[in-house]
Amino acid sequence: MKWKNKGHEIDAYAEKVCALFETQKQIILFGAGRIGTQFYRTLLTYGIFAGFADNDMDKQNNGFEGQPVYSPDVLKDMGAMIVVSVGKEYCDGIKHQLESMGMTEGINFIMAEEFEKKWFPVLSLYYFGKLYTNLAQICVTERCTLRCKKCAHACHLVDIHSKDISIEHARHSADSFFGAFDFIREFVLIGGEPFLYKDLGMLIEYIGEKYRNKMELFSITTNGTIVPADDLLAICKKYEVTIRITDYTKSIPRLEKNYKRLYETLELCGINSVVWETDHEKSWFDYGFDANLVKSAADTQRTFDDCKTPCREVSGGKYYYCVMAHTVANNMKLEIGEMDYFDLDSDFEKQELLEFEIGYSKKGYLDMCSRCRGKEAENYRIPAAEQVGS
Repeated sequence: MKWKNKGHEIDAYAEKVCALFETQKQIILFGAGRIGTQFYRTLLTYGIFAGFADNDMDKQNNGFEGQPVYSPDVLKDMGAMIVVSVGKEYCDGIKHQLESMGMTEGINFIMAEEFEKKWFPVLSLYYFGKLYTNLAQICVTERCTLRCKKCAHACHLVDIHSKDISIEHARHSADSFFGAFDFIREFVLIGGEPFLYKDLGMLIEYIGEKYRNKMELFSITTNGTIVPADDLLAICKKYEVTIRITDYTKSIPRLEKNYKRLYETLELCGINSVVWETDHEKSWFDYGFDANLVKSAADTQRTFDDCKTPCREVSGGKYYYCVMAHTVANNMKLEIGEMDYFDLDSDFEKQELLEFEIGYSKKGYLDMCSRCRGKEAENYRIPAAEQVGS
């Protein structure tokens, strides 16, 4: 979306959101499961979480994550905003259920996607005065221990001996980000393979000491090939860093021993770890970065508007809307999209940064969108983590 009234693009939407919330003041998450847990701790931080709702009677009787789980039958009388936080395959069914109870979408309930990407960030700033985002990342290195074809960061093109960002640059990235944002659901250190970054412990210590109270989750995403040293693990535990492990054993069976060692080490150290074993790790999307796509300006705009990627990157004072667009352009040496960022070190109004977060910009798209299939990449599946030369 192109900026037409910078700083005021969403004022009308925000007025409706705040007026509606003023009559409710609390939020219930319909769906006591994985998606619901992505939101509820943040809502607790804001003091507006009223509990879960679920059709599962066992959860109603026993609660979930130590929180109450209500029967849908009582929701209309509770007067809280309901967020439908279930998988896409269940959304239509829950929506129909709530509508059959006399509730209206946008007034009594809202779907998780809109809540996450727009509704709650707008409420956070316009009602609570806090600039909020769901996810942002620092790429500490583009080097990797694997050489995956069609890597979404094009890390297979990066020499293992390439120079990483300096610790000063990494600290600058964190300072610029947290100088602008008041709270984030998950702040991530990624790569490449982040455990290759020699100053990772220093960076975690720096971010944890200064900004841990401004994030719900502090995490590292790893391919699981490296078991960190004890001193690094101690720092991770100190700042409650979650280790997200992408499991590629289905495509690279030899990694199974590595993963076993890593799981056992993290468990022994008392560090929270999450293993990603989704369909995305059995197969990947081919975004078409190397396919020489030919697109009109209208097609490029459409790709951006349909995609709305959640993956932001901060590098120094530059805040990139799409981490893939930035890293792939650099690693493929395309020399495009160099200005597709928001300058966190400049003077700006928080409403402007929120608009950028939602998808507004001067051009209304990213240059790399002309080389990306965007949402259509779902229709172009490739084997996950297939190695170059295999």
